[in-house]
Amino acid sequence: MLNHEPVNKPDLKAWQAEILRTTCFLSSATQLGTKDWWHELIGKQPENRILRLKESLQQDEGHIDGVKLILGIRPMRIDWIAVPNEDQDRFWIGPFQDSLNLFLDLMLRWLKVGPPLKRLAFGAVLMLPVDDQKSGYAMIAKYLSHIKIDSEGSSDFFYQINRRRDSKVEVHDLKINRLSKWGVAKRGIGQIDLSPDIARINFFPASESYVCRLELDINTIAEYQNDLPREQLDNIFQELVDLGKEIAINGDIP
Repeated sequence: MLNHEPVNKPDLKAWQAEILRTTCFLSSATQLGTKDWWHELIGKQPENRILRLKESLQQDEGHIDGVKLILGIRPMRIDWIAVPNEDQDRFWIGPFQDSLNLFLDLMLRWLKVGPPLKRLAFGAVLMLPVDDQKSGYAMIAKYLSHIKIDSEGSSDFFYQINRRRDSKVEVHDLKINRLSKWGVAKRGIGQIDLSPDIARINFFPASESYVCRLELDINTIAEYQNDLPREQLDNIFQELVDLGKEIAINGDIP
């Protein structure tokens, strides 16, 4: 039997959240006009609201507890997205676990007042700071134990996989996609060089940093034929979040 204990891996709190996302695909019978879910959830009006009536698009934006929150509403799809505060000089919202607690509380409350849903997804972009590309590849190898990565002689590594599981929530035939994407990225402040041959970014050396990057998309399958039971939406979303946390702790496991 394979041992999936997180031995020699950082604790979950070491991961930093760059983006947290909830995506909802609506029931085909749902008709949406202009909605005031922001006020209902946050308790005040958004700082910005964009309405494109021709496209039936609404986007609300504001800040809560130092995090920028975006609500996007379009026909058949709703997105709640948390991103870093643009007034703060950093690439992430904060520690994944801390940021997730706030986001999860908001989403569980919204699901109680939101529309009927066909599909539900939890997404995240997480970063784990490392010293350089070599140490980044060595770190990712701990999460992808079945893959051999040459940390000395490799570059441009990218790994993506979906591992489907049966849902443990009491919803007949519900399955969940567990999509994860792994890589090492260089972050920093730089300028774009538009040379005749290729466009490239030249980073200012003092600003350069490396991170292991994990992108998660945990979602109920498209093949599920019915609307998701409203009384189970909070349990389903909690399961999606827990499966995302499991990947961030244990890596790519069946």
